[in-house]
Amino acid sequence: MKYLLYSFLVLGISCSIPKKSSETKLIEHEEKEIVIKDKKIAEPLAPQNELIIVLNNAKSIHDVKSLIKNSGLTWSKMAYDTEASKIGIIKVPEGKRKFWIDKLQESKEFRLVDIHTEEKLTDIINKEENTLLSIRKTQCFGDCPVYSVSIDKEGNVIYNGIEYVLEKGIHKFTLSEEQLNELNNKLSKKDFSSFKDVYNNPKVQDLPSTYIIHNGKQIQIRLWNGIPDELIDIHEYVEGILLNKKFIE
Repeated sequence: MKYLLYSFLVLGISCSIPKKSSETKLIEHEEKEIVIKDKKIAEPLAPQNELIIVLNNAKSIHDVKSLIKNSGLTWSKMAYDTEASKIGIIKVPEGKRKFWIDKLQESKEFRLVDIHTEEKLTDIINKEENTLLSIRKTQCFGDCPVYSVSIDKEGNVIYNGIEYVLEKGIHKFTLSEEQLNELNNKLSKKDFSSFKDVYNNPKVQDLPSTYIIHNGKQIQIRLWNGIPDELIDIHEYVEGILLNKKFIE
């Protein structure tokens, strides 16, 4: 009986000793994980002094870089670079982005000037790569129509009337399936890389330029004598669509 009583006593004492059970360790581990999950990680802030610039004329890149430098701004990097399209990132003084957006747009060297964010840059590049055809007409000393028109691969059109046109500002519409097929047929008649970069006679003054861009190739036309029939056909077809829309006359 004495030994039996002693055994119960030892068993009772051993049961009262606290243990670090696997359950306790699991709870501690879970609590530690919760603390980590609740901790907020600061996201990097977007630069507050950068602008995206899209050049009107990809071949004027050296003049544009000189303009940026002479304006006291900093050329940061080339974000997108093809023969027909160039997109750059520049740095302006803190708090002066809106001022420089307006100032740079006045130079007429840029198709677009906007605040730089990665999302916006990606969207602009995607639009450049999805462009089927774009045509831009510049000023002359007289009343030459000044406008641009861009058509993407799905037939979505963005027209921007600037001067001496019936409709100014940005207008959007979509080509019919028949119109888009016809345009693609005209574009495929001859490889654009076989055309000259420039059709011009420097001796002839006061002529506007027509820029035609397709498949990474930019063509500048100032003098319409001796122009390949395929280019004339493409230009007249797009112009006819704008005439029917009463955007130009």
